[in-house]
Amino acid sequence: MVDEPTLVPEQGPDIKDGKEWSSTDIEDLTLALKDGGTVEGAAFFLCRAGTIDEVRQKAKQLGLIGQ
Repeated sequence: MVDEPTLVPEQGPDIKDGKEWSSTDIEDLTLALKDGGTVEGAAFFLCRAGTIDEVRQKAKQLGLIGQ
């Protein structure tokens, strides 16, 4: 049986997990969420897929998503 494909594959730690946020990271997060993108998709795009909760918290802090 073939597994269903997912938009964001589950994975372990990513290369930017837990690192400081650069201005480019913040710009990329803003763009990733601007047109209705998901936090999970943004985390994958930002190489922070292992710390989705951290990406969600940053998005809330920046007012990109609701509290």
